[in-house]
Amino acid sequence: MRLILKKDLPHQTEPIQKLNSVFRDVRINKPIRKIENPILDLADPYLYENIKRLQNDLPFQMQGVSQVDSNYLNIDIKMETGTGKTYVYTKSIYELNKYYGFNKFIIIVPSLAIKAGTENFINNPNNINHFKNVCGYKAEIKLQTIESVQRKKGTKTYIPTAIADFVESSNFERSTIQVMLINMQHLTEAKTGLLVRNDYDSTIAGYSRPIDAISATRPFVIIDEPHRFKRDNVTFKFIENRIKPQVIVRYGATFPDKKNLKQGKNSLVIKDYQNLIYDLNIHKSFQDNLIKGVAKEHVESPTKEEEIIKVLSMKKGEFVRFQKRSINENGKVTKSTRDLKVNDPLSLLSPKLHGITIDGILASKVLLSNGDEKVKGDEFFADVYTSSYIRESIRLALKRHFEIEKENFHRKFKIKTLALFFIDDIHSYRDNNQKEPFLKNIFEDELKNQLEAEINKCSESEEEYKYYLELSLQDIKSTHAGYFSEDNIASDLEIEKEVNAILFDKEKLLSLNKEDGTYNTRRFIFSKWTLREGWDNPNIFTIAKLRSSGSEVSKLQEIGRGLRLPVDETGNRIENEFFRLNYIVDFTEKDFVEKLENEIYGEYYNENNTLTEEQIEKVSTNKEMNRDILIATLLEKGYISYSSDGLKIRQEKLEEFIKEYPEMFNRLEPEKVKDNNKDKKDNKVSIRKDNYWKLRDLWEKINEKYYLHFSSIDDEILISAVSNVITEDLLTRTVRKTERSILQHDGEQLSFQVIFDSITIYDTGIVNYGVFLKEVSKATNVPLSIIHKGLVRASKVKEIEKTLFTLDTARSFAIYFRQRIYFELLKVYSYRKLPDTVIHPTQLTDKNGNPREHVQTSAYLGVNKSNDEPIKNYLYDKIFYDSGIEEENIKTSIDFVEVFAKIPKRTLQIPFIDGSTYSPDFMYVFTDTNGDKNLNAVIESKGITKASDKRGIETEKINSAKIFFEILKSEGIKVHYREQTSNEDILSIIEEIRNNQ
Repeated sequence: MRLILKKDLPHQTEPIQKLNSVFRDVRINKPIRKIENPILDLADPYLYENIKRLQNDLPFQMQGVSQVDSNYLNIDIKMETGTGKTYVYTKSIYELNKYYGFNKFIIIVPSLAIKAGTENFINNPNNINHFKNVCGYKAEIKLQTIESVQRKKGTKTYIPTAIADFVESSNFERSTIQVMLINMQHLTEAKTGLLVRNDYDSTIAGYSRPIDAISATRPFVIIDEPHRFKRDNVTFKFIENRIKPQVIVRYGATFPDKKNLKQGKNSLVIKDYQNLIYDLNIHKSFQDNLIKGVAKEHVESPTKEEEIIKVLSMKKGEFVRFQKRSINENGKVTKSTRDLKVNDPLSLLSPKLHGITIDGILASKVLLSNGDEKVKGDEFFADVYTSSYIRESIRLALKRHFEIEKENFHRKFKIKTLALFFIDDIHSYRDNNQKEPFLKNIFEDELKNQLEAEINKCSESEEEYKYYLELSLQDIKSTHAGYFSEDNIASDLEIEKEVNAILFDKEKLLSLNKEDGTYNTRRFIFSKWTLREGWDNPNIFTIAKLRSSGSEVSKLQEIGRGLRLPVDETGNRIENEFFRLNYIVDFTEKDFVEKLENEIYGEYYNENNTLTEEQIEKVSTNKEMNRDILIATLLEKGYISYSSDGLKIRQEKLEEFIKEYPEMFNRLEPEKVKDNNKDKKDNKVSIRKDNYWKLRDLWEKINEKYYLHFSSIDDEILISAVSNVITEDLLTRTVRKTERSILQHDGEQLSFQVIFDSITIYDTGIVNYGVFLKEVSKATNVPLSIIHKGLVRASKVKEIEKTLFTLDTARSFAIYFRQRIYFELLKVYSYRKLPDTVIHPTQLTDKNGNPREHVQTSAYLGVNKSNDEPIKNYLYDKIFYDSGIEEENIKTSIDFVEVFAKIPKRTLQIPFIDGSTYSPDFMYVFTDTNGDKNLNAVIESKGITKASDKRGIETEKINSAKIFFEILKSEGIKVHYREQTSNEDILSIIEEIRNNQ
């Protein structure tokens, strides 16, 4: 397989053309020496006029032409991760050579991983052919990669050949472009530094130090990932003062911060842009479908009590003082402190930290046995360190992976689907003599289970995919590989092969087949955070961050490894579909979406905090508002004030100002990025108060609290059910909820949608027998004595291991217990009203029983929206629905119906015997045939053609609703409950109820 590059993608062509245009009509002098680039006249006014013209389409706060005193020109090009930055700067090198004769370029990268990726791209024969034969460039790039040199005692040391070839290449060699690739670690003033040493046994172009010779070429410098090269750090100073380039072009998705203006709770970050000419930001990347969407997900905290461990202090070699802060589900906080020594287990702080010990105590940090390091002030959640939580996160990641893999495998042109796992400790994955690679073992165990499940689900038409899965199951070790910085010094041949496959052989990793035609099943990659920048793969569809890094790095940088659009088995990039990256984090990063949204909204700042004429004109034009009226409005709302410098933006009102007038600050409209489970202004659904008063009696009656009441069940049945749950091995599994926030673009706007899912889990937190009995009793409402007798009976059939007695199995016990006595409970349940319950507040009313202004969120009424005006007797002023039958009901006008409404989700919840609840869809108030307003109906609308199509559990839940509403009728309210299938119209049902009274 080979990746196929495309020549004229608009988002890549534009920055190349813009960079070319910077030098249009600018005076460029011929080089004086044959090793030099042509010499750019930095004083030429055309240079800065060109830059200013190229900035016309940029947001005003990103504009600005910088004529600095330094002896080089800086140009910035911003491109979002995954949009082809390496391609763009490589092609730009060809263009600058073709049109202006520049032929000495230095590409500077921050890490070995980025260096490897860049080298692989430029030297790839297929890419060389693309630039030569498809793009038509006459010259070819000669890449000189700078590597470390091992100096041997007693032997001569020569200046590296790569540097010599770069410097000594003549500008008369028209067919060659010299490009030096170097990582920032070599840009050092250290006396032993590769570039600054003067003790070589050779010279270049008359220079004894390589850096002097390199500087003499008057190079163009390209900086990749500019946020890693702040202007005030020693590396950038080295570039300025030692390399002395004519031009620095910075390419990146993220740029360094220049200023951080803190005004109260608001923090305005000013980015260090200098002559920015192109801005391909995250907004445009999503809107133009240039990258994948994002679906963030985390497994919820395993317990309702959070335990937070903080490092208070330490004394080298002696002790570390920890504080444990426990927060229960009611928010009550308890604190305790404890000193631990080297080799002490962290389980002394919390059982959840079982298996982790203190390996070393230094003056400023603590070394843990899992490879983690903690410094004074660090905090971490105990739950995240449990092997059970790691197992759950891996299981969730595999679940998402196989969902996508199956779909991609069945395409006409298959897509090899990959997943990336970020971990915090190489020893938890690599086989070694230090300790058991527990994470690798967990992964292989979970992968085996998942593969077996997927194989069993394959139908007769999926034989090829089934075979692919079976091969994976036969050799699980071949399905995964890892890359870690420590691998660079490893001597193991197998590890070297893994690293080469991940870093240098992207095409093989992307291929479904090996060279011999057999399936290539390797698709799971493990790495530490070193892989966060510089390596990506277009077919990464799932990233699992198995432990929070604690870093404040850009969230877009974190997900950048998987944002690139995928390629199919023919090597073609797929651009006409919407793809999604699953991003799994731990629950301590549940605010990931919020942070990601903040980045997606874009940058906004005004260094002088003044309102410019450009801003005023932009908004007055957009809103078709007179300029003076706009200013008066902003003054009245307190967003601005007059000062001697003009109109000042009031920082304490800035956040509110931005939300109401996003266009002033280059931000997307609020609807572009949203969380669908939160209120959004444009989706607020008003409650028509006059209609509510007609509905009040019915609403209050159905919102009275009822509980399930059971007639007695024989003790023998209960004891047998308890025993059966144990002896049938049902407690090896349980479930936990996950929350998935999906970023999607529908062609008009970006939005976040929250979806809840579940995964099966394991738990290793063993409790004593008495606690276990109490937890099971509480979850099942069965007496302790009955549960004990059931366990005793089970112990006579099989040996009960102590690992059974955990809080998770106690909770899951209730699920399987109810299943065992399900049909017995169906015979004996009914409903009873809870005495003295408070009805209000509800989804429709406040605590005083008055109708709210709005429904709490439109999502409670449905996921689909109609722009039609609702009819006058509908309760709400907008139409939201979940299915076609619901939409039809809402738009059906019935003369004798006084008021009707969709019942908001999570409101009327009729309890059911399996622990779940049931809620119908609609409620109606209508007149009888005499015109009296005394009839009520509650309707369950099912999108099925006939009642017999319902599944068993649905039938039983509907039967429970019939029992429930019969009880309400017996208490004096004329409420009728009916099912509605798609073959029945709502008018017929309401008429039937009305005519039979």
